[in-house]
Amino acid sequence: MDARFIRHWRRSTGITTIAWLLLVHPARGADLPGCDLPDDASAPLTLTAAVDAALCRNVKTSTAWQTLQARTAEVGIAHAASLPAVNASLLAQNSITRTPGATDPTSRMRGLGGSVGVNWRLFDFGERAANQSTADRLLEAAVASRDDAVRKTVAETVQAYYAALQARATLEARQQAARQAARTLAAAERREERGVAGRNDTLQAETALARARLSRQRAQADVDKAFSSLGYVIGTPVGTALTLPVRVSSDDSTPMPDLAALMDDARMHHPAILAARAQRDADARKVSATLSQGRPTVDVSLSHQRNGSSNQAPSSGRSSTISAGFTVNIPIFDGYSNKYQVQRARAQAEVSEAQVIDAEQQVLSELVKTVSDVHSSRASMDSSKQLLDTASAALESAGNRYQRGVGDILELINAQNALADALESQAQCESLWHAARLKLLADIGQWQGDSEAKPLRLR
Repeated sequence: MDARFIRHWRRSTGITTIAWLLLVHPARGADLPGCDLPDDASAPLTLTAAVDAALCRNVKTSTAWQTLQARTAEVGIAHAASLPAVNASLLAQNSITRTPGATDPTSRMRGLGGSVGVNWRLFDFGERAANQSTADRLLEAAVASRDDAVRKTVAETVQAYYAALQARATLEARQQAARQAARTLAAAERREERGVAGRNDTLQAETALARARLSRQRAQADVDKAFSSLGYVIGTPVGTALTLPVRVSSDDSTPMPDLAALMDDARMHHPAILAARAQRDADARKVSATLSQGRPTVDVSLSHQRNGSSNQAPSSGRSSTISAGFTVNIPIFDGYSNKYQVQRARAQAEVSEAQVIDAEQQVLSELVKTVSDVHSSRASMDSSKQLLDTASAALESAGNRYQRGVGDILELINAQNALADALESQAQCESLWHAARLKLLADIGQWQGDSEAKPLRLR
């Protein structure tokens, strides 16, 4: 993949900051980073802050972290099975016996006993090794699933963030259109007062102004909806007023890498694919572990007992017993239980193999769509700039013609509407371009950058 392309995008979008926030410490089983987020309502909400808030407050992300904690513990449990087990017991007894009619009717016996034993399984046809390997693969799957939950949360936040920016830009465009419509109405009224134009021009201008104001009100409703959705995604309290930074237009002429290279990168790095593969490997090793459960095992035991064994009353005298032995357990018949367990494990392994193929197909299909969106949004952004320049020139020309009495009101209103559409198109294309290129990085799984990279500020 073109490294210059990735580096340029990371510089232009601040994706290194997101990677630094999320994966600079990809510790296996580490705790979630602190979520003490500053709540400064007066400061504009940057994309970095929005992503940080979403990751800290998103339920799916926290659930993925807790699952990772559980998988880490399971690895320790699996490794513990290979170590010897040491048990100790201590028994103290004070017994009194009363015998009616006897010369000495009462007898007392006191004793203190204890034992220490060691049990160690020496051989089991690979069951413990298979369980350890299964636990390791499940931990890898949990790590990849956590990364995929992070990726989805970041992608969802990016989409909501730029949707809010787009809605606000559309509102600004319609506000500008309403102001232009008001200027057109004022010009028509002045011409009517001088007797240069008829009442029809003023009515046409009033209609255009009313339409522009209605569009502005609808755009305001879209802004409220988009900002509410963004607040829900990042977990802000209901009713919190969000402020976004001023929109800055950008121009990126970096060539797109080849689609085949992007697909290869996705196969190598995408966390959803890595999680499916790790789960497949874990289920394959589970088959070996299940097969080993129906085979013989060899255990060694060693114990030291003082004053009796642990399951007997301690003797009043002193005694010491040391015993050692080997135990061979040979399963003969278990009602075909192990046979059916092996069948179940093999079926699950086949399901996991199919899930790997399905995960790759879903990821690559989404990647193809995203690449197409990047291409189309870049081309649309270039076209929108040309459209805006042409519409601005047309409106200026129509305004001059109307002021000199050469043009009519319909020509001016049409040019005014064309400029409003061009402003909306430019805002939408820029937002789609930013969102598409960030989504592309998410779809190929490129979240963790150079370890020496410094966090960049998002604008």
